Amino acid sequence: MPEDDPFAAMDAVQARTQALWPQAASAAGVPEDGAVFRRMQVNSGVEHRRCVLEVRTAGGRSFVLRADFESSNPLRQSRYLDRHQAAAESLKAISGVAVPELLWRDTQSPAALMEFVQGDTAHREMALTEYGFGDRGSVLRRIGLAVAALHRVSGAGERQFWPRPFLTWVSSQAQAVRDGRLPVPKPNKFLGLCAYLHRAARRARGYSFRAAVEHGDLHLRNILMSETTVSFIDFSNHDGIFPQRDLANLWLANCPDHLAAEGRTPGFGLVAQADWDAFQDGYGADLVNDPVFRFFYAHRLFRTWAGLCRKPTSQKLKNAEVAIRAVQIFDALLADEAD
Repeated sequence: MPEDDPFAAMDAVQARTQALWPQAASAAGVPEDGAVFRRMQVNSGVEHRRCVLEVRTAGGRSFVLRADFESSNPLRQSRYLDRHQAAAESLKAISGVAVPELLWRDTQSPAALMEFVQGDTAHREMALTEYGFGDRGSVLRRIGLAVAALHRVSGAGERQFWPRPFLTWVSSQAQAVRDGRLPVPKPNKFLGLCAYLHRAARRARGYSFRAAVEHGDLHLRNILMSETTVSFIDFSNHDGIFPQRDLANLWLANCPDHLAAEGRTPGFGLVAQADWDAFQDGYGADLVNDPVFRFFYAHRLFRTWAGLCRKPTSQKLKNAEVAIRAVQIFDALLADEAD
């Protein structure tokens, strides 16, 4: 059965996705015959239900056909596409920043055909700078400028930060650790992070900030860069309005990839100070002194840490590395708090 064999499940969801091509091609006005499909990488946790294909037509044009067959909440997936479409329209007037245009949407499922974006992921662009290909600071300024543009066109007005909903979950997870129901690595340190979040929440409570509809899964693999354009893909939010949450995710979603490497001076949260300087220069805000951003940075660390006990055993070595770095980041937050 496909549900018992992950490779069979991936093949099955690819077949369902490819079956949408004739309808998508007709709506987009491109020839159906002769198309070649290439499966693109998706998060391993959803590849049993989600498929993203590069479709190359006989004429040499490329498109992206994306489908998600989540049965629990297809409306949520459809709203993510609404968010994608709104961002694409809003960014058309801004040079150098884009979201791929949606060319077709299925009326029965959250599936879509969109233009193919040239370029590499920002994650790879950053990695290449380690080998002397490009300037790391320039890459980060470009990313900061683009994220600022995305948040600006998604503006939701001036708001005040009230952390209670987040603290309710933090307290729940802390109690689960005390009861032995959540076997996180280094449980005492994790409980210390929960206590830190309550203190950070008090510092941020009532703080005024400029709200914006979030991307929802903003990390450097969901940002594509060409010589002229920075593009955003894979939106996963339709109602959250905390741009600081996007920004915290950007640095910690792939922890520890973007922390200060050996020989670099660490800044807030163990990100290299030079990286903060370049990104903040592009984004146009002093993030590391923003109490709402500081709260969400610690909250993203909390989410990463709490999720380690749910990771598959095949990722044991990676999980151990993340756990070690999580403790180090927390220690750095405590040291910063004491200054």
